[in-house]
Amino acid sequence: MASLRVVNRLVCRGFVALTLLLVFFNEFIVYYMAQSSWQPIDCKLDNCTRLLLIADPQILGNSYDRSSHSPLARYDSDRYLAKTFERALAFTQPHIIVFLGDLLDEGNIATAQEYKQYVQRFRRIYQNKNYKKRVHVPGDNDIGGENGDYISNSNQRRFENEFMSEDLFDYDNRLRFFKINRMLLDFSNPDRDNNADRLRIGVSHAPLLIGGGPLLRAIISDLDPHIIFSGHWHESRIFIYPSTKVINFYENAVRHFDLKALKEQEHSYLEIMVPTCSYRMGKSKIGLGYAVLENYNLSYTVLWQPNRFILLFTYVFWGLFVVCGFVVFKMMTRCPFRVAKRQTLYNRVSTIPQF
Repeated sequence: MASLRVVNRLVCRGFVALTLLLVFFNEFIVYYMAQSSWQPIDCKLDNCTRLLLIADPQILGNSYDRSSHSPLARYDSDRYLAKTFERALAFTQPHIIVFLGDLLDEGNIATAQEYKQYVQRFRRIYQNKNYKKRVHVPGDNDIGGENGDYISNSNQRRFENEFMSEDLFDYDNRLRFFKINRMLLDFSNPDRDNNADRLRIGVSHAPLLIGGGPLLRAIISDLDPHIIFSGHWHESRIFIYPSTKVINFYENAVRHFDLKALKEQEHSYLEIMVPTCSYRMGKSKIGLGYAVLENYNLSYTVLWQPNRFILLFTYVFWGLFVVCGFVVFKMMTRCPFRVAKRQTLYNRVSTIPQF
């Protein structure tokens, strides 16, 4: 029996040690492994500007998922977004952070109290006092507008008040950001006369160059942007207009573009679609965009993140394995002794003298 207790103790300790190793790998090591594949972009000039591009974080709300595990899902999603943002921030040290819409998952249907809670959670994830230069554009989950849904004035106002009141317009007298809202067919252009002196950057939640139409014609005519950044599709793609060329960009590499030559010599427009940064969108490839501008030269890459769903599945698989292993181990260690007890009892009875 003493040897059996030792075996039990060793097996239990082994399961605990392996569980701790799995947690340590999933919660820490895997993020270092993901970062090891990120491509650095070195600044060569003094006027280098680094942009961190965040698309579709979609902070989970309370209405769509009312299951018993929804609080845990919200906690894990927030923690993942915060952890990946923190590592990307340390890696890029951006001059400007650009949020490309769908900041909230239920912003368009939230009550005033719920909206306040969602904004607080967003700020806990993304607020950093050392990086205050930011640009925000609304998405359809923030204010409405998907599939022709009604966009209320109150939804627009509260998004503007909470996110856009301190947004950047010009940076260092070189860059100018234009906010484009495809749902409202509208864009900002408050200083039209001085646009030509700036490198013009369009930021939009929904892609623009792929759709065409009167909005795109107005953007080309009035803004004439050198580069457009968008999100919404949760994919990583590069569009070049007026050609129909679409590049699926999923490699660990840096793409380089000469924006001046692209516009003046090739008469083309460039749009980069940034993938979602949330694993809750169900995409296998998740990341944050990283762009560096030096004069009219653009370098762009994606900081790919680990797929959290796969890591969560390893917890489920390991839990089932531990339970099954425990049951099998107990059956193997106890059943022989029960058989031995019955055999001993039988032997004792058989030895009783018969009269």
